[in-house]
Amino acid sequence: MTDFSDKLRRRFKLADAKVDAAPVPNEPPPAPEPAAPPLLDDDSPLARRMAPSAAAEFLRRRLLRRQADAGSAAPSEANPPLSRERAAARDDLRQARFAAPGWFGVEVDRTGAPRARRKVALPDGEELSNARGRCFLRRLRYPLAQVHGRVALARVQEFDGARLATLARDAALQSLDLRHCLFLDTETTGLAGGAGTVVFMCGMAFVDGDALAVEQVFLRAFEDEPAALAHVAAHLLARPRLVTFVGKSFDRHRLAARMAVHKVDNDIVATPHLDLYHVARRAWRHELPDTRLRTVEQLKLGLYRDDDLPGAEAPAAWLSWIDDASGPIDRVFEHNRLDVLSLVALLALLGAAG
Repeated sequence: MTDFSDKLRRRFKLADAKVDAAPVPNEPPPAPEPAAPPLLDDDSPLARRMAPSAAAEFLRRRLLRRQADAGSAAPSEANPPLSRERAAARDDLRQARFAAPGWFGVEVDRTGAPRARRKVALPDGEELSNARGRCFLRRLRYPLAQVHGRVALARVQEFDGARLATLARDAALQSLDLRHCLFLDTETTGLAGGAGTVVFMCGMAFVDGDALAVEQVFLRAFEDEPAALAHVAAHLLARPRLVTFVGKSFDRHRLAARMAVHKVDNDIVATPHLDLYHVARRAWRHELPDTRLRTVEQLKLGLYRDDDLPGAEAPAAWLSWIDDASGPIDRVFEHNRLDVLSLVALLALLGAAG
């Protein structure tokens, strides 16, 4: 028997106690450890289709709530004491969340209870009303003498159409009229395609006399979307030359999908489109390590953003804001504003003669 047990240990790497221990007659089996309730049930939002950023935030909130409840409630038959492993995991989670508040999406105090988060107010703006409903609109105005990075916005009036036509491989740009240009950048709930990706903010800029007008249309709730899309469509009709950065492969398709959902009449995909990403790549691919917008801003425009919210974090910021007004939506507005101004400065620089 000993030789056979040794073989079992060597073969399956079993513990001595598990191999040699003989079962005790008539002894009831140990009570199983109570199973933790599942984080995801059938009626939760994650049981349906949800953007990855929203799914992560939902799980973080539910896990926090579960851990806080487990730590504060007294043991009972309905709420049995935690096992040693689960209690240790709870303590580690509390310690990590206290050491790095906000990293998990919801801050907690030393006891693990949710801490009330600061409410974030929208920037100064107005409520826009049209035939499709209401939404939030922020209007800004900059003199063309304004400098973005080290590029004066007024230089956009002096672009060389022939140079742009060559770089963009579009002969129609030789007769480009700046009055017809709409500079556009969107913030969405994700990078995935399809009609389920919501455009919750759209920044637009256009030259208006001796100034640059900037508008940021924003969804305070999902019900604001038809009015916001109708406002964007009206601008596209008034200024039918779209200017974006990576917009040919992303922004216009996200807007087109949502306009189709809400039956907003506009064929944005067929709108004449100048995508500055492709122009920048042809102009500077041998000079720059890459032609991402941040790289071009720093090395060509001389613009270095301070405390900029990465675009990848914008969806979670918006979802948190519409949930309890705590998401850093003010930083999303600033991120989008800088993106739109960079489009104008980039067109000025890329279209410079010589």
